[in-house]
Amino acid sequence: MADPEHLTPQQDRTWSLLVGVMMWLPAELDAYLERTAGISHAEYQVLRWLSLSEDREVHMSRLAATASVTPSHLSRIVGRLEKRQWITRSSDPYDARRTLARLTEAGAQMVRRTEPGYAREVHRHVFARLDPREAEQLEDLTEAILTPLREDCVQLLPARTPRSHQGEEARRAGSSS
Repeated sequence: MADPEHLTPQQDRTWSLLVGVMMWLPAELDAYLERTAGISHAEYQVLRWLSLSEDREVHMSRLAATASVTPSHLSRIVGRLEKRQWITRSSDPYDARRTLARLTEAGAQMVRRTEPGYAREVHRHVFARLDPREAEQLEDLTEAILTPLREDCVQLLPARTPRSHQGEEARRAGSSS
């Protein structure tokens, strides 16, 4: 029976590796984004989340939760992005107590310009090191961990794509009969 108060040596090693990825991968991406786009990883993620949302508009409270920053930290991030005219803020017309953050066309263009290089960096640091099955396992594992923590964030993501190995397995099963 598992002891929830102590990690096994394998669990401790796995957890330490995961913490290392959570610390050092964002630092690498942050350095890349600072060099190439003059923005931090946190700023880019705010812009990216807005670009993925319907109408490129999200309530500040939801954006703070999605970006995993405090409302005051988000306010500072959005203030910097507003100065660059990449985001605007306005009162929600249906509830004046709430503030909407909206990605501007200039902000959307910045995301489109930055995304290819960012994707290359993510690919270089993560997916180039994994075979397709490992990448699918990574998706499964991270979704299993994140969903109970932040189901609202998982729901914002694009739907899963069909798994390539499933079609291959079906072809094999069909050819063996």
